[in-house]
Amino acid sequence: MKRLLLTVSGLLFVSCALAASVADVKKKGVLVLGTDPTFQPFEFKGSDGNVQGFDIDIARAVADDLGVKLQIQAVGFGALMPQAVTSGRVDMAMSAITITAERAKVVGFSGPYYRSAQVFIVGAGNPAKFAWPADVKGKTIGVQANTTGQFVANDTLKTKGAVLKVYDDFAAGLADVRAGRIAALIGDAPTVTDLKKRLPGQFEQAGQSLVAEDYGAVFKKGSDLAAAANKTLARLRASGEYQKLLNKWIVQK
Repeated sequence: MKRLLLTVSGLLFVSCALAASVADVKKKGVLVLGTDPTFQPFEFKGSDGNVQGFDIDIARAVADDLGVKLQIQAVGFGALMPQAVTSGRVDMAMSAITITAERAKVVGFSGPYYRSAQVFIVGAGNPAKFAWPADVKGKTIGVQANTTGQFVANDTLKTKGAVLKVYDDFAAGLADVRAGRIAALIGDAPTVTDLKKRLPGQFEQAGQSLVAEDYGAVFKKGSDLAAAANKTLARLRASGEYQKLLNKWIVQK
């Protein structure tokens, strides 16, 4: 009986996860969001164990405008982009995902909702004496798998003699920075601001930014959910709610 219940539950889960359009989402009453909850302040697990953050509040606004509930699935970034989206495991992905031409060949994006940059995160006081662009030769630089940080590092840093170490888990990279096992970790600029606020005296940014980039919500290519997300983003900006979310999660106080 237990096996039967598990099977039925699994079938229900699969049927819920295959929605790719506004009509499908409204029919099932749930918008399934995929996110890697390790990028505070965009998505992270709070003290109560629930996933929260800037991206989560925007996704919840999209679900509210569609008249459905938001269901959050924690998915490692390497599996999230693009497999979880293209396979139908999730209806929508938000995880500080950069809009790129290569990604747009296989998934659909909303319009940009946040402008960020890829930066070098180092230990406070920069014990490795790392600087960019002056000093990367022979240094081990951490990157998270399948992120734009990894793509830029492959194109820019390896040719200058840097050694790249790839992490599935961003937190593991931060632990290696803290322990001095790598010279720097590439991450998003707001992450540095958040780290300095939450963990004072442990991390800082080194040197110039690698590249500026825009974040977008991700959907199956051709899905009208992207247009629905754009409508919500326009509403949030026009009403002032978007700025309130920026102030809540990102603007340093």
